[in-house]
Amino acid sequence: MHWFKNLVIPLLLILLAQGLDYRWDMTQDQRFSLNENTKTLLNELKQPLKVDIFLTGKLPSDYLRLQHEMTTLIKGMEEYTDQLVVSFIDPYEGAESTEALIREMTQFGLLPEYILADQNQVLEQTVVFPWAMVNDGNKTLRIPLLEKVLGDDEQQKINRSIAQLEFHFYDAIFKIAQKQKPSLAVLTSHGTSEGVKIADFMNSLQAYYQLASFDLKALKDDPQKTLQNLSRFELLLVSNPAEPFSETEKYLLDQHLMNGGKQWWAINAVAVNRDSLFNSTGMSVAVGRSLNMENAFFKYGFRLQKNLVKDLYCAPVVLASGTDRQTQYLPYPWPYYPLAKPKDKELFGNHAGNVFMSFPSSIDTLKNPLKKKILISSSDFSQTLKTPAGIALKEASEKLNPAQFDQKSQALGVLLEGKFGSAFENRLPPVKLEKVKTTGQSQMIVFSSGTIAENQVDKGSPLELGYDKWTNNFYFNKVFIQQTIHYLMGNQKLLHLQNKTVVLPRLDIQKVKQISGRLKTALLVIPLMILMLLGGWVYRWRTLRFGR
Repeated sequence: MHWFKNLVIPLLLILLAQGLDYRWDMTQDQRFSLNENTKTLLNELKQPLKVDIFLTGKLPSDYLRLQHEMTTLIKGMEEYTDQLVVSFIDPYEGAESTEALIREMTQFGLLPEYILADQNQVLEQTVVFPWAMVNDGNKTLRIPLLEKVLGDDEQQKINRSIAQLEFHFYDAIFKIAQKQKPSLAVLTSHGTSEGVKIADFMNSLQAYYQLASFDLKALKDDPQKTLQNLSRFELLLVSNPAEPFSETEKYLLDQHLMNGGKQWWAINAVAVNRDSLFNSTGMSVAVGRSLNMENAFFKYGFRLQKNLVKDLYCAPVVLASGTDRQTQYLPYPWPYYPLAKPKDKELFGNHAGNVFMSFPSSIDTLKNPLKKKILISSSDFSQTLKTPAGIALKEASEKLNPAQFDQKSQALGVLLEGKFGSAFENRLPPVKLEKVKTTGQSQMIVFSSGTIAENQVDKGSPLELGYDKWTNNFYFNKVFIQQTIHYLMGNQKLLHLQNKTVVLPRLDIQKVKQISGRLKTALLVIPLMILMLLGGWVYRWRTLRFGR
């Protein structure tokens, strides 16, 4: 009977436990529990998806932690669908050399990550590919597994990446499974951003929305038809217009808003000639710019000030120092390039990074029935410069005086939503339109930096939005702007997942180094002491029981 109790029953319990497929997430932030939107998306999958993961092989310790979290996420997703075919592919397997592998992976857009580790006072470089790819047989999408934000150290980068893993997989599956895309328009008239400068932004939106260019001047003689065409789009994007709007065009934009159309604006209220600033003279004059939209914006509840916001917390500008062979390109802090921080944690979560904004102005909100939220602002060490004003590039090489940055945070981006009042109410309209409205429920987002959605260009090709080729820094512009578009388009599912918060404890590396000797001794001695105590207790028990 003893053999049955000591052998058979434990074996049966083990077999029973293996048959039970149950997970209990006891973490405070429910880190290992999938969002309901993810569960629904997985349950609705009708076709197999092949998922190739390249974060495998020999990895540094931090990346092993990321790999473990990703593997746990994949197992959790497989509980809600049998359509995922997951493969872990070691990119180094069969590779001729690291250089050849990097070239091959880069051709597919899978950029390497270089990790430098200090091993016994010797720097060792490891190259990893923190990417996955998902394919449904027709199209393939890349999934970035690493989330990089300017200012993060290695642990913060990994923790941020872990928090965003579920979103990145959901985002890729959502793009593949999406059957019908809502449409939005991009204004191409009025000297708005060149196509090559917003190419990366547009490409990032094409996976979610049907994009169309819109010329407000195309049908000058038929404003009714222009309004009808504009009303087909739920959202109108206006990026960095340089030419003023006529009264008729302003009226059409107003009626688009009154009829429920949403609008997204990025405007420079102050014009700065960048060609003059970055030529041999290094001088430019900042002057106020009028787009003939001031009275409409005032009616909607905000005002773009004709000033420039300077911030002590700013991005650098790279300048040449020295002559001929002694020339060096050095970064200098440039207060006209504030690194603004998203304010609304409900909308942008706790993972928002710094957004690069060039020559922004402050935005004043005015009292009216609309609900207003400041989406992004400068730091509490700001300074406003009234225009017209001269700007000299040599200011960058001068030491910044913190005492001059004595103004509080300045609003640089605002969300307005609710019941808008027409800017042409109780006014004689410039043209006659059918079914004119004086009020309408809508939403609007406005930024005071016209270039916030513009990418840099290298040899005629657009670079990734948020990437600065001069300093090799990545800013948060792309994700931030995408989130504002998702909000206006009512795509709340993506926002909820992207703003998921995961609390991960961080090791104090310096403290660990200080006590490493004691830790090693304790880890060696304590188990031996426990074994000795257990051995002594067992010996005492056997002596008392069988010694008689």
